[in-house]
Amino acid sequence: MSGPFSFFGVDMNRFQAGATHLAISVAIAFAIFLAIYFLWYPDVLFEFAGGRDLFILVASVDVTLGPLITTIVYREGKRGMKFDLAVIATLQTIALAYGVYVLFESRPVYIAFETDRFELVRANQVAESSLSPSIKIDQREGLSWTGPRIVGTRVPTDADERFKLSVSGFGGVDIGGYPEYHVPYRDQQAKAVERSRPLADLRRFNSSASAEIDAIPAKLGRAEQEIRYLPLRAGKIDLAVLIDARTGEVLRISSLRPWQYD
Repeated sequence: MSGPFSFFGVDMNRFQAGATHLAISVAIAFAIFLAIYFLWYPDVLFEFAGGRDLFILVASVDVTLGPLITTIVYREGKRGMKFDLAVIATLQTIALAYGVYVLFESRPVYIAFETDRFELVRANQVAESSLSPSIKIDQREGLSWTGPRIVGTRVPTDADERFKLSVSGFGGVDIGGYPEYHVPYRDQQAKAVERSRPLADLRRFNSSASAEIDAIPAKLGRAEQEIRYLPLRAGKIDLAVLIDARTGEVLRISSLRPWQYD
């Protein structure tokens, strides 16, 4: 028979209650991990575009703080125990929801080809258009939930728009953050090939990863001369986008250093 209060209808001590809370928190954190890793920050973007660090922070709070407080305050039969647990669950849910919101708002939504490189654009970097007078809609509507889209970009012909775009770039929002200047990547694949670099450059910039670079052709099912790359500016760490040397098709994003740092 259950006592004056039980956790999910089962009598238990504080350590059992804390362990139960921990198991629930771990299950929720795992579900969030799946969404982040396979949808919002796919492949190497999870580690190198901030997904992993943000997830660890969110999961650490979710998995440790709530169960720890439950273990401290839980006492079977304690008056007001239901209220205490409800408060703990509410606070934990609010903290978790905020963390997931930050992850969602920081998710990569575009990989935009710009002149001679790619730029990673996050959801919170997509601006409401203020450059083109003819476009006044909120461009953040309809952003991808399933990983970044690869797009090209076009430089506006209007001098005033180009000036505003330059000023916006100094403020941290480049042309890739304005979808009105996006064009299908297929329209610029030939240009991407022209501006691309050979794998030999990756060897120069990643001397300790020669074996990894040597394995790239076999992994992609192509000869080395059929593969080139372009840098991807992704924030704190720059990555390399491997492309087909003939068509410009994006083959894979690599964590290899794309250029020499001073």
